[in-house]
Order: sequence, then structure tokens, then C-alpha cells
Amino acid sequence: MTEHGRIRRVIIAGLLLALTLLLALIPGIGFIPVPTPAGNATIVHIPAIIGGILEGSLVGLVIGLGFGFASLMRATIPAFKDPLVAILPRLFIGLVSAWVFSGFYHASKRTLMAGLTILVVVALVVVALLTGASPGALGWLQGLSETTAGSAAFTWWQGGLIALIMVGLAAGLMVWLQNEDRGIVATALATAVGSLTNTVLVLGMATLRGYFTAGMSLVIALAQGIPEMIVSVVVVVAVVAAVRQFGRRKARL
Repeated sequence: MTEHGRIRRVIIAGLLLALTLLLALIPGIGFIPVPTPAGNATIVHIPAIIGGILEGSLVGLVIGLGFGFASLMRATIPAFKDPLVAILPRLFIGLVSAWVFSGFYHASKRTLMAGLTILVVVALVVVALLTGASPGALGWLQGLSETTAGSAAFTWWQGGLIALIMVGLAAGLMVWLQNEDRGIVATALATAVGSLTNTVLVLGMATLRGYFTAGMSLVIALAQGIPEMIVSVVVVVAVVAAVRQFGRRKARL
């Protein structure tokens, strides 16, 4: 890597780490209160994903570490006062995003289309199962009370809106793919996987450590994981596309 490249990496890592801390420590911005056992939905993982995609796994790892420490510092429930829950899983957000982006960036158009289709279909099935579900319909989940199960369900308009957004995103990404812009589609897929990495590893560790039952973790993952993934994809694709466009303009000067 050139000296200019190293300086760029340090600057971007510093900016994204500062953004992570701001999102995490300013109340109501990065951690959004929701009525589930986890207590909050989050967008604080987004800078780690951006760092991993733009600058590689090391930058993603550092920003994920910052996210983990910030989560530990502001923890309000026992699960996130445990470093193995608050910090360890967050190390993998940027790492996985970087690896998935690299893999899909060099993949064929058919592979990208298949990955995008599978992701959207699975997400739509999950949303359909949760939309309009009653507490009793979700009561089979292990360890859930009816109140907790009911809090996971989407209303009809929420489910419809989420489904519409996902279909719109998928259509836009397919247009980009037809125009041979693999980078944008690879970014979207890497972001989705990175966001789900945060959801699955954090809840999985919380379950292993005995803070949540398996059913509680599953219902949080279903109810919060999909909306968090959608928001992450929209934000990261917009940011990465803007950075790439800026880089092209600068190269022409």
C-alpha cells in the first residue's frame, strides 16, 4: 500500500470510529428503544460495515471494537454489561462484511443474482410470518410469554411497508447488476450479511451466556434483524456509492 493509501485508511478509520462513538453515546440516535427483551434496536454497526467494505477487514475490526466498547459503556440491561456479549461479537461485523464484499465483488453475475434473490425471498417469508401474527401464533417459540411473542409481530401496514421497501431495493439492485455495476450489488449483499452477523452473534452469545432463552433470541432476531438489515443496506449503499463517485471525479481532475 502507498503512503497516500495508508493515510487515507487512517483518516477513514478515525472518522468512522468517531461516528460510531457519537451514534452509541448520544441517547436515542444509535440505540433506538423497542419493546423487546433486548431493549434497543441499533444502527451503530453501520460504520463498521462501511469501514470493512471501503478499507478492508482491519479497519472493520477496529471500528467493531469501538462499537463493542461503546455498547458496554452504555449498557442498561445485564446481557450487554457482559463483554462477551457486548464486545466479542461486534469484532466480526466489519470482518465478515469485508470478506463477503470481496467474495461477491469477484463473483459472476449469476452468483450475485442468486444471492440477492435468496436473501430477499427469505426476508419476505420472515416478514410474512410475522405480519399480523397474534401472540398465540408465535407462542410456540421456546421460553416466550404471550406478551413477549406478541411484541415481535408486525402490523399489516408495517409488514406491507417492509415488504415494499425490500422489493424496491431488490429491483434497484438488479438494475445496477444489469448495468454491470457489481460493486453496488456486492456492497448491498455484504451489508446485509454484516448486519445479520451482528444480530445473530450478539443474540447467540446472549443465549449461550444464559441472559436470553433461545425463543427470546429468535423472536428478537426476527423482529429487529430484518428492519435493521434494510436500514443498513440503504445507508451503506448510499455512502459507498457516494464515496466511489467522489473517487472517480477526483481521478479525472
